[in-house]
Amino acid sequence: MQQDFWTQLTTGIGSDSGVLMAALGVILVSGPSIKRFCHWLGIPSSVGFIVLGLLLGALLDSPEGAKDSIAGAAFSVLAQLGVIALLFRVGLKSHTSALIRKLPDASLVWIGNVLGSTATGYLVSRYVFDWSLETSLVIGTAFSATSIAVSMAVWDELGLADSDEGALLLDVAELDDLSAAVILAVLLGTLPALLNGSDGIWLAAGSASVVVLVKLAAFVAGCYLFAHYLEERFTAFNRRMSDTPASLTISILGAGLVIAALAESLGFSVAIGALFAGLAFSRDQDAVRTDGGFTYLHELLAPFFFIHIGMQTDVAALAGAVDTGLLLLLAAAASKLIFTFLPAILSMGSREAMALGVSMIPRAEIALVVVYECRLIDPEIVPPTVFSGMVLVSLGTSMLSPILLRRLLDRES
Repeated sequence: MQQDFWTQLTTGIGSDSGVLMAALGVILVSGPSIKRFCHWLGIPSSVGFIVLGLLLGALLDSPEGAKDSIAGAAFSVLAQLGVIALLFRVGLKSHTSALIRKLPDASLVWIGNVLGSTATGYLVSRYVFDWSLETSLVIGTAFSATSIAVSMAVWDELGLADSDEGALLLDVAELDDLSAAVILAVLLGTLPALLNGSDGIWLAAGSASVVVLVKLAAFVAGCYLFAHYLEERFTAFNRRMSDTPASLTISILGAGLVIAALAESLGFSVAIGALFAGLAFSRDQDAVRTDGGFTYLHELLAPFFFIHIGMQTDVAALAGAVDTGLLLLLAAAASKLIFTFLPAILSMGSREAMALGVSMIPRAEIALVVVYECRLIDPEIVPPTVFSGMVLVSLGTSMLSPILLRRLLDRES
């Protein structure tokens, strides 16, 4: 895809380039309005950008046509940069030592909801829809994640973000995203073995899993060593060399790109590398302060990931996947709600546990990254109906959860 993109960039002329410039212009101009409109509706801006991507895909003739055009190739590259921006910021806003300290309080809710939602996604896919083993594993992994930004916006709006329940929600959601990234890393490494397996499929998958875990351990160890012995020197050196705060931000992002590329060379995705790159810089307060400057890059690049998700969604498949999407939506919402509520009620009241469970329902960034990255390995793993169904899950959970949560928290406040 990237080779096609550069070939088209050097040889493409005329209408293709004009379409690309016009599309980028429309996105940049309409971005603030989309965010403001979504905020007015009480839904995350990712919903608006996915819808915009659906419209752009239709204007570019079809999802297949969009992929083959210079505009589609450019959006593919921008989407990869958007994934890096999303996951790098998730890691940068987290802190490994803080996450470890949170484990005693958050571990029961975290483990319960991750195992329960992962198992639900796998079982529904495998035995209700009769999808392949590989597809079922992808859906299970996507179900394990949550989207904290959707729910925390409501908690913050009602002044409850600093409450004990709000703090626990933030802790559990961060652990959810981290565990989903680890599961995705293992899944990306084992999918080729599963696809090529025959009679010894489980032996091949098991061997591949061991290799992936060893590589992941080595990669994490390398990130740890960088974070503790090189990162502060790197940041201090670039601060001295930078004449503006923006220059320092760009240099830190550049290091994140290198780490992301290293992760991809080991068989993981750039998303995994970006997350751990953010974690590597998260322990340095001087680096974390650059998040203010990084916000501009995040605001510029992150929407392209959601736009590309919309562009890659076949409108015909989307219409035909309504029943599939509704059943997946029900399973996704119920699994997070139930398997968060049950362990949470052991340490808090039923109303607070219900609010926590509803807050964990949204699936946006990480869930879409899972299906997007697995689709890059082989489109047959995530066929159009499955991809469209998960887009509906993301749209549905991101709109449903704030409505239910606002009613619950309004009563509490």
